[in-house]
Amino acid sequence: MSIINNAHGGSQYAVLAAFYQVLKASPKNTLPREKLMALCAPATLQTGDSENASGKAPKELSAWLDLGLLKEESANGATEICLNTNYFSTKNMPLRQAARRCLQAVVNNRDLNSRDERAVDLTLLAALLLALDVYQNAEISSSNLEVLVSSFMPDFRINSNEVAVVPGYLSWLGFAQQLTRDRYAVDPTDAIREELTFLMQPGEQLSISEVLQRLNQALPVLDGGSYRQQVEGRISLDGWQPLSANRISTSLSRALLRLQLSGIINMKAESDASGAMQLTGRKGSVLRTVTHLTLTRTGAH
Repeated sequence: MSIINNAHGGSQYAVLAAFYQVLKASPKNTLPREKLMALCAPATLQTGDSENASGKAPKELSAWLDLGLLKEESANGATEICLNTNYFSTKNMPLRQAARRCLQAVVNNRDLNSRDERAVDLTLLAALLLALDVYQNAEISSSNLEVLVSSFMPDFRINSNEVAVVPGYLSWLGFAQQLTRDRYAVDPTDAIREELTFLMQPGEQLSISEVLQRLNQALPVLDGGSYRQQVEGRISLDGWQPLSANRISTSLSRALLRLQLSGIINMKAESDASGAMQLTGRKGSVLRTVTHLTLTRTGAH
C-alpha cells in the first residue's frame, strides 16, 4: 500500500482531519467505529454511482489504524477508536504534527528500499526534495515532480495518482509552502517551528551543532537525519553532490532564516567558538555563519 497514491488509504489527509475533529469533540475522545463513520461519512453524502468515493473514508480509517496514528481499543465489551497518545503526546498536539511523527516513526520506515510499504514512499520523496538545491528547483508541482524524481532516483517510478498527492501532502506536513493552487516551494519552516518547542526551552542557547542534531532526531529527513543520509547515499549515484560538512542545505538554511526573521529564533556567530556552520544560499553562496542558536519564543499557533 502506497499512502501517496490517491486510490489508496492514507492519501486523503482531509478525511483524517474529519476523524480527528470528531474524536476531539467527543466526550472521552473515543467513538465506536460505526458512529465515527456515520459522522464523518454519512450515507446521505455518498453518491450511489461512485463506489470509489464511498469507500474513501473506510480506507482512510483502516490506513491510519494500520500506521498507528489511531487506535482501536476494547473496554467493557465495547470497541472504540481513539487517538494514539504515542503521537498525540500533549492535549493540544496539532494533527499534522502527530501525523508527521507517525509517518516518520521507525515502525513505518523500516526499509527505505521497499516500495509501497507503509510511509516509505513519502519519506523518500521528502528527504529527496529537502536534499536538492531549492534555488535550482524553485518549485514542485504535479507537472514537474515526475521528471525531478526520475532525474535523481530513476528506479523510483512515480505515477499520475501519486504526483497529484505528494506536493500538497508535503505542504500539509510542514515541509513545503504553497505558492499557488498547485505550485509549492520546498521549505521545512513549519515542521521545524512546531518541533523546536519540544527540543529547546525559550531563552535557551545551544551550539548550532547541538540544535541540528536534535532537529534531525525529531525530523530525520533533515540534514544529518537517518532517512536523509540513506537517501543522499542513493541519489549521489545519479549526480547529486553533497555540500561540505560545515554547510547547511539550502532548504534548512531557508527555514532557519525565516524563523530568525519571524523572531522565533536568534542565530549568532561567536568569533572564538568552534563548530561554526554556514547557511547556504543561491549558487552555493554563504548567507551567514552561525555558531549558536537561541529559541526566543515558541511561535505556536
